[in-house]
Amino acid sequence: MAEMTPDRAMFERDLAAAPFLEGVARKRWALVTVSWPYALFAITARDGEIFHLRINLDGYPAALPTGGLWDPATDAILGTDRWPKGDAVFGSVFRRDWQGATALYFPLDRVSLNGHHDWPASYPHLRWQPEKGFVQYLGETHRLLNSRGYHGI
Repeated sequence: MAEMTPDRAMFERDLAAAPFLEGVARKRWALVTVSWPYALFAITARDGEIFHLRINLDGYPAALPTGGLWDPATDAILGTDRWPKGDAVFGSVFRRDWQGATALYFPLDRVSLNGHHDWPASYPHLRWQPEKGFVQYLGETHRLLNSRGYHGI
């Protein structure tokens, strides 16, 4: 078993907390596997499609997560033919051309936030809040996949 580091202990604590468990009970998301510092989650879109989000939680919760869509069958970034499509707002977050598709392009992602120091002020509702934890990242991803802007695969 992997060493229980402080970031892993905080992640385990948040896995057992009500916000994550409520999302599981409502079938919004589920934990698939953990290979620390990566966690793989299944997130349900409004059409019932399941997308997998692989998140790097190194340094959690002080450090923001970073992650992208993942194909558990190939253990690699999701193929472009299976990416979700949507309107301009949706497409601005789910960008295959950004960071090799390894990071979602929004203020809750540590890789994407780098160089966008104006984002926390411009998008205060998407400012990282360590006390909310990784559920904040999952929640925003779920919200987008269940928005009118999502058009399926």
